[in-house]
Amino acid sequence: MAHEGLFFRGAIAGAALLVLAIDSQAQAPPQDHSCTLDLAFEYTSPFGKDGSNFNSGTGFQAGGGFEVSRPAEPDRGVSVYITANFMYDRLPATSNALMNAIKGDTALTGSSAHGSFDATTLDPTVRYLFNRRTSVYLVGGFGWLRRGVAFKGANPASLTMSNGLTLSRVATDSGVFDFGGGVNFGLTRNGGVMLYAEARVYRGLAVNSGTTLVPLSIGLRW
Repeated sequence: MAHEGLFFRGAIAGAALLVLAIDSQAQAPPQDHSCTLDLAFEYTSPFGKDGSNFNSGTGFQAGGGFEVSRPAEPDRGVSVYITANFMYDRLPATSNALMNAIKGDTALTGSSAHGSFDATTLDPTVRYLFNRRTSVYLVGGFGWLRRGVAFKGANPASLTMSNGLTLSRVATDSGVFDFGGGVNFGLTRNGGVMLYAEARVYRGLAVNSGTTLVPLSIGLRW
């Protein structure tokens, strides 16, 4: 009986220690992951010359990266990431731009056109963690932009180039720089998946200098 009593007291003590350990782990403030992944839906508005060529449209972005510096305190402070990002947007042509493209040909009044924009950028990112769940960040970098125009029965001349030049091809490549910021909000108290909202600006260079895109994104980040 003495041995049984000792066994039960030891079991109770062990269970109590396990509960305390789990509770301590649950209360420990999480840190940002050393690697990050994200995927988001975006609503994009064009500006510059393309602001008159295209209406607002939708697309998506996806990215990932790794941490190069973390805050000294686990639940507050600055962390730095190197991230890569890909975005794609499809924007319908405005009626005026389409009318200019078909050049008054009445046989093409039912035609349509849209612009497709995809960019791949390398972006240093600085996050500031306010507490266990909430952080804000700034992002900016440089990369590659492809601007394409697809037509249904229209003459592509006036829409092909954002700077107004006329070429026979309907896709152009150039450099692009981007910058923006957003906020992360953890969906659980112990870290893991975060909901994020972001605003970013893409500015095309060289042959795409008439392209400025402003996507507003909402998505999930790990």
